[in-house]
Amino acid sequence: MILNKEIETIILVANKNELSFTTENKSTFIYEIGVGKVNALLSLATLYEDIKALGINPVLLNVGTVGCTRYPIGHVLYPNYYAQGDAYTDGFFLENTLFLKGQGVIESVSLDKFDYEEALLTSDRFINVNTAFYQDIKHLNPLAFDMESYALANFCLLKNLPFHSIKIVSDNCDGTVKDWESILGEISGRLGTILDEFMRDRLVKEKIDIPSVS
Repeated sequence: MILNKEIETIILVANKNELSFTTENKSTFIYEIGVGKVNALLSLATLYEDIKALGINPVLLNVGTVGCTRYPIGHVLYPNYYAQGDAYTDGFFLENTLFLKGQGVIESVSLDKFDYEEALLTSDRFINVNTAFYQDIKHLNPLAFDMESYALANFCLLKNLPFHSIKIVSDNCDGTVKDWESILGEISGRLGTILDEFMRDRLVKEKIDIPSVS
């Protein structure tokens, strides 16, 4: 399918292998953004230009897998907070760091109002609890880790775009990421079902007030 004026929802997925989901709904568009913050941001920036050119105001829905130390593989998460997972957030570094909150409408909140325990932290690596890096951040007890969401949410904040995310746990940050492909085969179908339900029920019920693309 080609992006067109009928599109109301764009599903953003890092790798299409993460999502066993097909739809005959002509208002839904699946867009592959690539793995990692840089790829995600560049892809979304390109997509945004197409959105502006068409004059449409779609809901952006990021779907994918996460590493998580608190929930079992296959558990589904609906993150409400997003932050950098591999950047300094102390001292003067805070001047250039945003802490984001929301499902639908994204807002920037102060650190004292940011709930790390409900946050998805975005970094450019698979997290392993046995590394020194994890030891530096484990006291935050974050909800989960991924590689794209913060960049996407930040862009949507800047461009006034509605943003949602649905994530499913694919590893427990314990070094088993090597089994990611086999695990993916087991959970991607379930993620597709959950996504279908989310789009049918939650997005419709919320009747999101979509702002104009600026």
